Amino acid sequence: MAGRPRPGQSEVSLVANKPEEESAARRDPAKGPISPHEVTVAIEGWNAQDLHSRLIFERSLRSLAAQTYPLRDCQVLIIVDDSVAETDSAWILEELPGASILRLRDATYFRSKNLAMKAAKGEFLVFADSDVRYSPQWLELMLGCFKPGVELVAGNTQYEKGLLSTTLSLCDWSATRPQSSQTDWFYGNNLAMTRSVLGRIRFRDDLGRSGGGAVNILREELLALGVTPWMCAEARAWHHLAPFLEKRLRVGGYQIQFRRKAPEISWSWMAHVPLMAPFLVTVGTLLKTYQRAWRLRSTLPGRGLSLPAYLCSIAFVKSFELAGAALVAWAPRWVSRRYGWFDVPAGRAGSPRRTLGRGRPSRGALGENGAGYPNGRRTDPRRRNGGG
Repeated sequence: MAGRPRPGQSEVSLVANKPEEESAARRDPAKGPISPHEVTVAIEGWNAQDLHSRLIFERSLRSLAAQTYPLRDCQVLIIVDDSVAETDSAWILEELPGASILRLRDATYFRSKNLAMKAAKGEFLVFADSDVRYSPQWLELMLGCFKPGVELVAGNTQYEKGLLSTTLSLCDWSATRPQSSQTDWFYGNNLAMTRSVLGRIRFRDDLGRSGGGAVNILREELLALGVTPWMCAEARAWHHLAPFLEKRLRVGGYQIQFRRKAPEISWSWMAHVPLMAPFLVTVGTLLKTYQRAWRLRSTLPGRGLSLPAYLCSIAFVKSFELAGAALVAWAPRWVSRRYGWFDVPAGRAGSPRRTLGRGRPSRGALGENGAGYPNGRRTDPRRRNGGG
């Protein structure tokens, strides 16, 4: 798996950072507190651009700048699409002085993650997303979980407060446990790993712009390698709550799409059953979410007395995901024309260009709410709702 890209996976060359050229002697996690010089923090900018919001990106960066752990002494990478003018991304360096901006041609969510894995110099790589806010002790708590036997740490991501936010968190954040413990899930927006893992994995980046399903595939590969994630319940983060309808349709659609493109994973056969595929896949995810709600019932309002109400609201959410799954299974061409969820740019992503140092914020093209779109308008109507 390491060193050889899967079909459809982009290759990005970065001149000065080949993992095999890093120190041969890897750090022993038992050596005590982790030095900032051993840490790389990678922040993708794709979600904020896809959501058309500089404001959301600013909130994320400010939450990272306010960390109790000395982020300024870490290697900080921010990956943005090469189509965003340098003048329109210069403000990022005012929020996080000393960060490196990597510009990636034809960026998608998981292409950005894979580039960060190639560029990371630290013995520990921590992923953050541009549409997620992090608690002040988040980074310190994540790094504090590394100990002998722990190579991958997943934080506790929930949706920001809003309509159905608790229900949607139950549906989407599979790693969550009532307290810190081993888990069998993780997500790209709240994740840390050691270099021993970093050198062996890559995310599938051919599944769609936001890459839904790539984590599912990588999860099974890591479990086969004997890597079990540790869930840090105290490392809290709050994900932007995207508009409901298209987000749920897209989530349901990806449940079909990634299973059809990765037949080697468990239960992928369900996505290939004629006519019945949307029902089989959605019922499977519904049962999984019910199991999760039962496991987390003590954390729900009323100490579990509200569980029946949440089971009903989960079924309501899954009905929209069923519609998305049916659209992708039965009308994939229409979905591609209407939404473009799976239109990954063909060919290899270009070599990144690096921007270093401080920059002045650009006014005008970006304004208060833009993210690389001229005059604050969307240039591609299909690109909606952030992906991580």
